Amino acid sequence: MTFHRSAPFVLAAAVAGSLAAGLAGATVQPRGPLLHLDPPANVTAATRAELRARMNRHGSSMSSLLRAVVLLDRRTVATMAQRIADEELLARQEERGLDRWRPLLPRGFFIEQDALRTAARELALAATDGSPDAVLADHFGALTRTCVRCHGAYLHEPPPSGVVP
Repeated sequence: MTFHRSAPFVLAAAVAGSLAAGLAGATVQPRGPLLHLDPPANVTAATRAELRARMNRHGSSMSSLLRAVVLLDRRTVATMAQRIADEELLARQEERGLDRWRPLLPRGFFIEQDALRTAARELALAATDGSPDAVLADHFGALTRTCVRCHGAYLHEPPPSGVVP
């Protein structure tokens, strides 16, 4: 049997290919990004469903806002940010007192909701007043920080009343 000079390379390539094919079947494929937060144990299914519907709308608004910020579409940034500040709140203080959500969710949730409103208004202003692009990015970063902190409060802090909603 005579070996051709390239035979060792062909053999090595065949072994490597077989090994790669075998390993490919054994590797775990990364899963896609989460689409929602896992529900905390201290919230009932009915409350989670209502909260999920509100947060899905908010998530859609935030995705649209991100796209507008990245594309430097200042008119859309201003419109979306102002809408988030004005409309996408979970709990409001009304004349009759605090609404039903206040005793059900942790204090940090509402602290971040207030910070979200402020950050969204500042982003809207930066989009309309001709602020540099970097300032727009900084304001969007401040807005998204409130999202992460709010989600952390929702998942890890107990509600103030200890009530299971």
